[in-house]
Amino acid sequence: MHQQIRRVVTGHDHTGKAIVVSDEHVEPTSPDLGQKWSIWGADGPMTFPDNGERPPFTGPLLPLPGGFHVTVFTLPPAFNPDDLFDTTDRVRMAEIAREHTAATHPVVHDPNPPGIYGTVPGSSTMHATASVDCLMQLSGESVFVLEDAEVRLTPGDWLIVNGVMHSWRNDRDEPAVLVGVVYGAHHQGAPLRPR
Repeated sequence: MHQQIRRVVTGHDHTGKAIVVSDEHVEPTSPDLGQKWSIWGADGPMTFPDNGERPPFTGPLLPLPGGFHVTVFTLPPAFNPDDLFDTTDRVRMAEIAREHTAATHPVVHDPNPPGIYGTVPGSSTMHATASVDCLMQLSGESVFVLEDAEVRLTPGDWLIVNGVMHSWRNDRDEPAVLVGVVYGAHHQGAPLRPR
């Protein structure tokens, strides 16, 4: 599935008049699994009027604290991250996932041993990010996986992820598409769990 996403950007001309500065389709990227579209982002507060050029944004997924990122992302049909590994050993799956996630996501430090986050399907890729993610399910259904629970999202549902350990799953045979505004935040790292 290749979804077309159009981005129309406004700005000001040299006289201060409001204008359209660009009108184009945004190409998806796939830094991990599923397509992602970076609609607009900034690493800090904006100042107006401006000419509508893209503000500084380190990305690709998270802005710096105080910044924002508007994104659209998909979870492929029948996606369960636990199925990505050549092992059924949950500790080994979590070790492999941490190695991969560290290379593709700006995740927070996790002092806990791999595999500590339970056996909810999809929990092998548990991670937290230094952000507040305000997400809405556009189409399909997704499953937001927590340490010992899961939340099923249907079109129109909103989810606010406040820097918690989490993962994702898609139990349906169609893509799950979400749109979100991600705010960069300070994060002290994952809390140490008692053993």
